[in-house]
Amino acid sequence: MVTAGLSLCMIVKNESEFIEQAVLSAKPFVQEIVVVDTGSTDQTPVLAESLGAKVFKKEWNDNFSEMRNYSIEMATQRFILVMDADEMIIEGNTEALQRLCEKIERNPGSVGTITILNETMSGDTSFTTIVRIFPRDERYRYTGKIHEQLTFLGKPIQLAIDSQIQVNHLGYSALQMAKKNKYERNLALLLSELSEHPDPSYIQFQIGRTFYVMKDYVQAEHFLNKCIETELQSSRRNFLSSALLTMGYCCIPMQKFNALSEYYKLAIDLYPDYTDLYFMYGVGLIESRNIHAFKEIPDVFKKCTEMGEASSIKYETVKGVGSFKAHYNLALFYELTGQLKRSVHHYQLSSRDGYTQAKERLRRLLH
Repeated sequence: MVTAGLSLCMIVKNESEFIEQAVLSAKPFVQEIVVVDTGSTDQTPVLAESLGAKVFKKEWNDNFSEMRNYSIEMATQRFILVMDADEMIIEGNTEALQRLCEKIERNPGSVGTITILNETMSGDTSFTTIVRIFPRDERYRYTGKIHEQLTFLGKPIQLAIDSQIQVNHLGYSALQMAKKNKYERNLALLLSELSEHPDPSYIQFQIGRTFYVMKDYVQAEHFLNKCIETELQSSRRNFLSSALLTMGYCCIPMQKFNALSEYYKLAIDLYPDYTDLYFMYGVGLIESRNIHAFKEIPDVFKKCTEMGEASSIKYETVKGVGSFKAHYNLALFYELTGQLKRSVHHYQLSSRDGYTQAKERLRRLLH
């Protein structure tokens, strides 16, 4: 239990499938559980109450920030931990969390971050760092209808400190997205927000990324390009690395490989330690089927293995781009070019990290 006093604050609707594991995972870290139900028709509020939560009901109004702020207003502890019902804490330390809260108190305007593990549509695991811990203080407020951002005195947060908490997010798996039609809901809210937002680049980024996962690459390119143009002229650049990475991946299915190369050069000049950029470029080289670019492939993936995984504190990153996924692509390259000894070596390295595809191809090569 954190002596600084934490309130877990959640907004929920029809989350009976997940809410129990979310609350139970957070209980060792908090002294109060606040759940704002926005119109559940299942057993979500009953389950929350049975787990010791204080449940409040508030009608949904298509504005995530208003719901978040209301949940904070209902809390009584000194600090807030925000979670969604489809999240589960898988790693954390109460002593580290206590030290974090003390540091935040000494630095007004600062916050704590957690690392979110997401299952992507391709079955990969991505890591994202996001603000989720802050004082219960009216100077801290969320803004934005969707993909809401925490602000301090109406301005972006300047100091974010890692809490060492990791959370597994289950709600954006392919099955859950299809089940809840979250893409369409998110896109409608984002487009509405864009028309009235004074600083639109973050909304443009989220719209572009939403179109990308919906495989509408033309629209994704349009909005990502607007975001990138704005952020290149900005001193913040908080999400520019992710925007450039997504734009690179967007170019691949559209077969815009010259544009991909230009975005890649720009991105690595700004973010030379972002392993995902090199991996993305390697995938583009493979998909280009350009015989002149073919020779670059092993160098790019070797670079990934030399760099290792990107920092999940600095970047949104996919697990394996600096290890088993890069070794797997190297193994494929060497297999296709008849360099079987090298191929087996890299399949073995990939297999050691538990990569099933590498194990299967290695088995075929050796038998």
